[in-house]
Amino acid sequence: MNIIIAVLLLGFLVAVHEFGHFIVAKISGMYVTTFSIGMGPKIASFQKGETEYVLSAIPAGGFVSVRGISGEADDELDHDDPRLFQNRPILHRMLFAAAGPFMNFLLAIVAVMACYLALGVNVADADSPPIVAEIAEKSPAADVGLQAGDKITQINGQQMATWVDVDNFMKDYKRGNLQLVIERDGVLHEVTLTPRYNEQLDRPALGVTKKLETIHKEVGVGDALKQSTFMTIGMSTMVFDAVVDLVTGKTAVNDEEGGLAGPVGIVNAIGDSVSQGAWNVVSMLAILSVNFGLLNLLPIPALDGSRLLFLTIEAVRGIPVRADKELLVNMVGMLALMALMLYVTYNDILHLIN
Repeated sequence: MNIIIAVLLLGFLVAVHEFGHFIVAKISGMYVTTFSIGMGPKIASFQKGETEYVLSAIPAGGFVSVRGISGEADDELDHDDPRLFQNRPILHRMLFAAAGPFMNFLLAIVAVMACYLALGVNVADADSPPIVAEIAEKSPAADVGLQAGDKITQINGQQMATWVDVDNFMKDYKRGNLQLVIERDGVLHEVTLTPRYNEQLDRPALGVTKKLETIHKEVGVGDALKQSTFMTIGMSTMVFDAVVDLVTGKTAVNDEEGGLAGPVGIVNAIGDSVSQGAWNVVSMLAILSVNFGLLNLLPIPALDGSRLLFLTIEAVRGIPVRADKELLVNMVGMLALMALMLYVTYNDILHLIN
């Protein structure tokens, strides 16, 4: 079952990616011959204009064929046709190359946003009773014997009903000892302590960690969009840092924690997320989508980033890179990617066995 879900999920990511290429190709006037959802044998298709829309048997992605970059023989092309890929303005071609990754980032934002809107969020309640969760080592609280589970009921004679009360009191605190009344196992105890400056808080502190209750909160469209965008940016930064670590050798390719994962590893991760509920599935979809989008932007032969690099060179030089050279680079890159995929798949299997 996990394999089926993984195939459908990854297929959906690729289909969304290819739809980005397709929609930009259509808007910019390129000659699109085929847009397929899925791969392999056709299940159904219809023709609209010059484009054949196809539903294929294997739900593992999709593809878009644009006249001029889809492997046609040279003598099959009318090189003066303004709708050929190579005859479109360079900005249109660059937008075409970037559209797939952009759609993956957009998918991550939309998926997380939908989850926020549907499920809401659980947030820490600042109005929770002032019960101590942990005591920092060598802190004022540790010095006087405060313990996890203690409830602060008074400070210098003032009643403390919530952690907000404690925070407000500490913001106004200047210097001197504090008289605390704490409740432990139903018994009240008095202690005297002197707060010490905390660099992180930039003010004196007791040296305790708050035990906060959680409350369920509905999220509006604006907040959901904001949170999902920040979350996607955070995922992108995390993925980029991981790529940098791999390139610089800080993390090995076969590292079980931070290395590359192949199909087996991805299926296993998706299976874990399915067992943990809808939010985790959506998070996994978003992470995979960000991975797919960001990795495709890297200047690796056969990926969108490579096409963007060639187009940038063309923009700088004023003439395109020779088609045979670009084809050779992409073929070598494709073989290298296939070899890398086989290697990481082998490592995934070893990790599962061990």
